[in-house]
Amino acid sequence: MSAPRASFTLGLLAGIVACAACAGTPPRAHDPADTPAHPAGLLQIRWRTQLHEHGLFEASPEECASGVLAHGRFVIGSRAGNIVGVDPAQGHLDWAVNVSGGIDSDARYDAEQDQVYLGADDGSFYALDSQHGTTRWSYRGKGAIERGAAFGGKGAAGGLVFVGTASDRIFALEAATGKWRWGYERETPEGFTIHGYSGPRLGDGRVFAGFADGFLVSLAAATGEVQWARSLAAASDQFVDVDATPALVSGGPGGDVLFTSSYSGGLYAVDPRDGNVRWRVPTEGVGTIAPYGDRLYFAAPRQGLHATDLEGHVVWRQGLTEAGDLTPPQVLGRYLLFSGSRAGLFIVDRDSGELVELFNPGQGICAAPTIDVNARRLYILSNGGALYALDLAG
Repeated sequence: MSAPRASFTLGLLAGIVACAACAGTPPRAHDPADTPAHPAGLLQIRWRTQLHEHGLFEASPEECASGVLAHGRFVIGSRAGNIVGVDPAQGHLDWAVNVSGGIDSDARYDAEQDQVYLGADDGSFYALDSQHGTTRWSYRGKGAIERGAAFGGKGAAGGLVFVGTASDRIFALEAATGKWRWGYERETPEGFTIHGYSGPRLGDGRVFAGFADGFLVSLAAATGEVQWARSLAAASDQFVDVDATPALVSGGPGGDVLFTSSYSGGLYAVDPRDGNVRWRVPTEGVGTIAPYGDRLYFAAPRQGLHATDLEGHVVWRQGLTEAGDLTPPQVLGRYLLFSGSRAGLFIVDRDSGELVELFNPGQGICAAPTIDVNARRLYILSNGGALYALDLAG
């Protein structure tokens, strides 16, 4: 069962920016003549490259993959089963490889190994050379892989990459070889569950992840041994899914804290040492939380975009109607950026929640943007299969 979708009326929004809908072929090189005109505003189109041409009769296409900047390339996959390396300055395709499944996952770059990790809908997980697209190794698991991998631990956890799947599994692989090291799974509850699942979060030698049965779990990163498991089901007996990838904030006045959510239980602050709940805000459907400074930012399908303080007190809320599924908000300067699967890319003032601009290429945007903070540039894949580089002014 899919989560309820939030709604808003596009005609009521100020500052809407639109460009002509892009035709939904295999990836093709960028042609400057293909770049559409764009009205003056915060966002300016730097280039556009078509990665995937959707079929003429495909009524509501979606492309949910997010890319990563990796050693002079922008690497991203698509539902066509292609992974491409793109020149981030000009949008030219440098390489393209076919894989066995469609790609909806967030790409991650491991600088230590100089390789990019992506998961596929058929359960395959790939480590690619960013310069040439060569597959260094691959692993075939069970369940679609749509969340970004976690890696970069120290000590015994160093040299491992941690992957979560839609079948409620977490596994660890050797980053250099792809060799399986350990796995952990929980039984999927009977009946309906909410569409989506948690990705892994690595911190302090542990891997934190949520599961469809309502549990948040801490695993030893080196071995997969359970450190603690905490139910976040609250008083509900249905839709208890913990689908938000936990956010770990270190060094706060109250010590380290994990922020996560269950669909029916709401927003939680949890002690990462033992899983004890510090506080809860009962907002239904809270997605992955983005901490920044003294604020938490998140979206909930019925109540829209929220900003709270670190104790869960609401600072502002922005209702969104008919935007579709919302990606977790990201911070760039004074703005929050996130996508709505039926609406496009939103830019919101992070202090007030005021909508500043909306970029809609015609079929909405399911994918989260990739942000180059130094260049103030965004890379985003539209549902029509076009990859955009957008410069953010101001």
